[in-house]
Parts: sequence; C-alpha cells; structure tokens
Amino acid sequence: MADVYDRWHKSHPKPDEIQCGEHKSRTRRMVPTSDHGIGKRWQVRYRDLDGHQRKENFHTRAEADKRAAEVDVEIRSGSYVVPAETKQTLGAYAQKWLDANSVGPTTALRYEAIVRNHIVAHLGRRELRSLNKPSVIQGWVRTLQDGGFEVSTIEGIFDILSSILGMAVEDGLLPKNPCKAKSVKLPTATKKKIIPWSMERVRAVIAGLPKRFQAGGKLAFGCGLRQGEVFGFAVEDIDFKGGWTHVNRQVRLVGTKPVFALPKGNKIRSVPLSAQLAAVLKTHMKEFPPVEVTLPWAKPDGEPKTFRLLFVDEKDRAYNRSVFNMGTWKLALAAAGVIPPRERGARYLQAAPDDGMHALRHAYASVLLDTGESIKALSEYLGHSDPGFTLRTYTHLLPSSETRTRKAIDDAFTEAEEAEDDGAPPAAQGTPEPPAKPMCPQCALAA
Repeated sequence: MADVYDRWHKSHPKPDEIQCGEHKSRTRRMVPTSDHGIGKRWQVRYRDLDGHQRKENFHTRAEADKRAAEVDVEIRSGSYVVPAETKQTLGAYAQKWLDANSVGPTTALRYEAIVRNHIVAHLGRRELRSLNKPSVIQGWVRTLQDGGFEVSTIEGIFDILSSILGMAVEDGLLPKNPCKAKSVKLPTATKKKIIPWSMERVRAVIAGLPKRFQAGGKLAFGCGLRQGEVFGFAVEDIDFKGGWTHVNRQVRLVGTKPVFALPKGNKIRSVPLSAQLAAVLKTHMKEFPPVEVTLPWAKPDGEPKTFRLLFVDEKDRAYNRSVFNMGTWKLALAAAGVIPPRERGARYLQAAPDDGMHALRHAYASVLLDTGESIKALSEYLGHSDPGFTLRTYTHLLPSSETRTRKAIDDAFTEAEEAEDDGAPPAAQGTPEPPAKPMCPQCALAA
C-alpha cells in the first residue's frame, strides 16, 4: 500500500524539539527536518511488484494523495511501471533489445541497420513513456509511407519496433504495446502473385550463364535450391546411388564477409535427384573438378570449415552473391532477352527485381505442382518451415476446383460415349440388391 509522507517535517518528533515557525498543524507537532524547504514537500512511498522500495515526490498533498491511489490500483492490477526507468530513451532501450537478440550475424546486422536508420532516426530521443500513445506510432508509420518505402518494408520495420516495445512491456516499462492498438493501421497493398518462368525462359537463361556455372543453374532449377545453397553445394552432398541431394549449408555474406552457414531457417533437407540432373553434375565435375574452399562458419570469426565445392568463380573462390547478381546473372538475363542489353555509356544493366536467381526455384515449384506433387512434399523439398507458407505462396498455381470438376465430368461423358460406341450394355439402374450379411470369422473358417 502506498503512503504519503511530509518530507519537510518529522513524523515522530521528540518532545523537546523546537516546532517549525513556518508551518503549523492542529493535529500534530510540526518539527522541521534537515530537508525543510528543499525540493518537493510531499513523498509517496511504496513497494513495487518486485518488493523494491519506491519513492516519488510532489509539490502538493493533493498530488501525492492522487498518485498514492493510482499506485495502489496499478500494483493490485499488475500494471505498475517503474517511473524512473520509463524516462530512458527509445534509442537506449533499442540498443538493449539488439544486444539481447540471439539471431544469426546476418540478421543481427540487418536489425541494427533498421533500428538505426528507421526507428532511432525518428523516435530515438523520445522517452519510452511518451510512446505509450497509438497516435505517436501511427504518425511514425505515416512518416515511413511519405518516405516512399514499399509496404513490405514498412511491415518489416514495424515488426521490429513492435518487438522492442513488446520487450518493454514484459520488462514492466510500459503497460501495453501501442503497436498492437486497434487504431494503428499499416498501409495495405495487393500482394503480387508469383508468375513462374516458362521452360523456354529457364533453358534460355541457363544457357546464358558461363559454362562453369550452367550446371549450377540446372541444380537450382532441378532441386529448387536457393542461390546460397548452390554456392555452398559440395561433393559430399550428392548421393548418386540413392538419387538424392543433401542441402547441408549455404554461402552467405555477413556484412561483406563470406561465410559457410546452415540453410535458411537451419532447415537441412534432402531433395530427390533426377537421373538427367545427376548426369549433368557428373559431366560438370569432370570438366570443372571440385575445389576445396575454406570459410569461417556462421560468422567472420567463426571456426574455419573446408568443403569441396562444385561451383566456384574464375579464381577458385566461393561465389560472392553481390558480384554474381550484378554481373553474371544479369548478363544471362540479357542474353535470354529477359532484360535489354546494357545501353552505351550505362554503368549497370537494367534492374530486374522479379527475375533474380530465385525465379529458378519458383519454376521448380510450379513444375512439381503441375505434375500433382503434394504441398507437404514440396514444402519439405524447398526447406520451408511450414507447409502453410508453401500453400499461401503457390496456391494460385494449383489446379482450381472448377478445373478439376469440369475435367471429371468431361471424363465421365467420354467414358459413357465410348461404352455406347462399343455396344456395351448400359449400367444397371435402380436400387441394387442388399449386400449379404457379414459372416463371423469362425463361420468363415468353417465354411
């Protein structure tokens, strides 16, 4: 329970102590303390939810009584927040959130950049307690919109702020997360449906790749591998006899440093290897023998790991994603007519955000769905964490129920017409004879 104290006067004065000449009371003797006249007179004292002693000072008794009543309600309801700690800035608290995160090094760098450029840059100087208003969050969202960011980018930034403020709620620094208020609305946009490449385009783009990486393009399409997984694909990942490829690692950049790491989501998996693709890989290894490449594991200062990679650049190094995408891949797109050739004097080829190497993975998914492969199996082969995500991503590529219905009825009509043409008697009509009563196992054995 919160109690109110007079800081300027003793609660239990001794009989011989001189009374205050400035303040008097009819109910008690007013003996000044050493703090008399210094700071705010009235103090609210209480113990918080963790049992720690807390003190808050006020100028008037009325203010102190009001705060004491509020504290009693907050402590009983479990919504109490330590006032002093809510005065820390969002920038300082966001750094604590970053330090406490256990994500991988690449994700950590991305989080740090988002926090620095889009959260701290706009809200970093504000105290946590000032953020407990949905209107502040909505204004910040509008600022991001006015900055020309894509809806998906705003959603990603918003999720990080919500996570930071969510931790503040759990730490007892905010009563609730303002990002979760109903009045906070994110911009909406129609999600683009994936349009898979035709087989003609797949073949043309792969043909436009350098000879040393054409088998890499075929592996990306033939097993649905991500780009980094192709870059990290090694001899020991192939089971020619059993007909499998094992996706055990990827090459990714942490900042500008290449490292070996587990596949996205740590989803090590196995994917069926077709006979034709197996022949392609064997031919490739004869012409371009695997190269031992050593890189740190997971982070730039991680333990060095060595693997015999099937695909390396001209200097026998693991492919650098940025260099490959800006040069090798775009040249292949231009050779296939996906983007125009580089204009005279232009430094770069035309941007192709929807035609990255990931398009080969989408083409793989479309081929499997077209042949009737299940969503669950496709999800496993692609390394998705949830078949539901696979379904949401590729549901428009599945044969529609209307198509299946029309085909089923057409097939039924076709079968009936063929039977009539063959002179077969029509199927029996009416109610069939009732089935014979089932026989018990003992009687069946005796029969």
